[in-house]
Amino acid sequence: MKKLVAVLAGLTVMCCMFAQGVRQAEREIDNETFEAEKTKTETIIPKEQHITDNFASVKIEYQPMFDQVRIYYETNYVTYDKGAAMNTVLECLADFQVDHQYSRYRYLKDDKEKYFKDEKGKRRAQYISTVQFVR
Repeated sequence: MKKLVAVLAGLTVMCCMFAQGVRQAEREIDNETFEAEKTKTETIIPKEQHITDNFASVKIEYQPMFDQVRIYYETNYVTYDKGAAMNTVLECLADFQVDHQYSRYRYLKDDKEKYFKDEKGKRRAQYISTVQFVR
């Protein structure tokens, strides 16, 4: 009887150790997947950009893990109009909201304006807005 109890106790310990090893392996896989998804950013060029300036373009950086979007409106410095940039960004955000089935969004930071020279030496203006969507 004592031998049977000892064998059963040994089997129980071995099963527990095996299960713990399996759980540890699953956690490592989950952590790797989480880290890969956490840093994943999609760059989206909207089909309808709602621009009024012929030199302007809109680009969206979307982080699906956090439901965050950073949207860039970029154009030549001389044709830049802040009002037109704001309207374009708002319309693109509304399209994005409908396409990805979000109910609303909120601003994470104040909108920024950035002025710089591109690789050809032309002066450019950029309007940047950062928002988080809610389902």
